[in-house]
Amino acid sequence: MQLIGPPPRPADAPPPLPALPAQVGLGGGARLWLVRHAEVEARWHDVAYGAMDVALSAAGLAATARLGAAFEGRAVSLVVASDLDRAARLGRAIAAAGRAPLRLDAALREMHRGAWQGKPKGEFRALWDADAASYWRDPYAWHVPDGEGDALIFARAWPVLASALAEVGAGTLVVAAHGQLIRVVSGRLLGLGAPESYAWAPSPAHAHLFVDAPGGWGVGAQDVDADGVR
Repeated sequence: MQLIGPPPRPADAPPPLPALPAQVGLGGGARLWLVRHAEVEARWHDVAYGAMDVALSAAGLAATARLGAAFEGRAVSLVVASDLDRAARLGRAIAAAGRAPLRLDAALREMHRGAWQGKPKGEFRALWDADAASYWRDPYAWHVPDGEGDALIFARAWPVLASALAEVGAGTLVVAAHGQLIRVVSGRLLGLGAPESYAWAPSPAHAHLFVDAPGGWGVGAQDVDADGVR
């Protein structure tokens, strides 16, 4: 499922803002897997469901099982997951396979789409296009009416991840979450804002791997499926 991306940049938009600084890690060598939940039911494919608790499809359930099993025999220190069912199921599967403790946390839910949540994607697209001038003034800080954007989702998610990373030390932390959240966190680890971070939007049932090296976060894998988990 493709994430809804930003509207086209207006011809009279202001110059891009300076790049965001990369989020500093602990430099202890932790491995951080950011894993996106699998495909949801077809009836939700054309809906901007955001933080709604929607069900996985039959194919999504099977992909969840395969991706969870890929962590069997891996040295997983801790799994933290969104408490929305589509991600929580993945967290449980990974934790069981990796024989690791699991924590569910509402702070890892998908971006809340506020007044636009639950609308057909075409209507969502039209509303965002109409607000393009506001978005391009500060893409990272922009958010939907009564909802969230990149800055707000990172502000609630990063403290959970930072605490978990401190806990695992040089071990492996697996985060089972959602496409927009993973995109934003990945971008901040690499010093990317919006819209540049859209290059780091993972596919369903795919994952990114980052390594917390002394010189900054390094990329171990990008958008790999169960076969790419190493």
